[in-house]
Amino acid sequence: MPADGQNPQTLGFPPEQINTDRPHPARMYDYYLGGKDHYAVDAAAAEEVLRRTPQVRDSTRGNRAWMHRAVRYLAETAGVRQFLDLGTGVPTSPNLHEVAQRVDPACRVLYMDNDPIVLAHAGALLTSGPAGRVAYRHGDLRQPAAVLGEARAAGIFDWDRPIALILSAILHFVPDEADPAGVLRTYCDALPDGSYLAMSHATGDYSPTTSAGAAVYAERNVAAPLVLRGYADVLRLFGGTRPVEPGVVRLPEWHPELGPAPRPEDGLGYDPDRVWTYGGVARIEPRGLC
Repeated sequence: MPADGQNPQTLGFPPEQINTDRPHPARMYDYYLGGKDHYAVDAAAAEEVLRRTPQVRDSTRGNRAWMHRAVRYLAETAGVRQFLDLGTGVPTSPNLHEVAQRVDPACRVLYMDNDPIVLAHAGALLTSGPAGRVAYRHGDLRQPAAVLGEARAAGIFDWDRPIALILSAILHFVPDEADPAGVLRTYCDALPDGSYLAMSHATGDYSPTTSAGAAVYAERNVAAPLVLRGYADVLRLFGGTRPVEPGVVRLPEWHPELGPAPRPEDGLGYDPDRVWTYGGVARIEPRGLC
């Protein structure tokens, strides 16, 4: 049962559709951020990850801060007004649309995730200002044809205008055998000219303890494995795009001036030296395959 005491039926789903016996990455992410929308099985798995790899909480919070900076850049500097966020996770304010609509209230955002508990909270927490539009659809990013079909059916995007594809700390849950580069290529090929990709990805490049934490995802039968990739592999995922300065870097190095300085003593503060995640923002080349 979630920490707020709700059960699957009151969330609007039959109990069998919300698996309370198996950890889910979206709910574990909520736990790392200090949220309350997770189950005991998620908390137990997340605590074991933190025991082995304490910096995961810093990486998670640093990733969240990077996402805010990336969206602000896309809206302010790149002029993007449409955002497709795949692997949304449990809504945590400020949400992506709140950041974008602070720049322009007319921004449009479509969220997608494959955990029913995310949908359960979407109606209350993912609400747009009157000038813009926000929608949520249930979907699995590993099925791009279905996701793109849902995105078009949602009817909130103008498919003749650029769209920013946001993959914030989600592609490392797509194993190599599922062809993450091919999945990403399908999305990029479907987006209008002038679109952008913003992506972050966990890495084991900075400490062997990261692999120990990632192993928990397999040991606890989490709904998706955690696949750590090195810098060269993450850079290859950006293939066919043109990263904006400073390129694909460790998250705290990506335009820190666009957000407040992290304060580890704050509730959601973090130590930048313990954020071991790569990321960047890139323009999708008109004919490129990313």
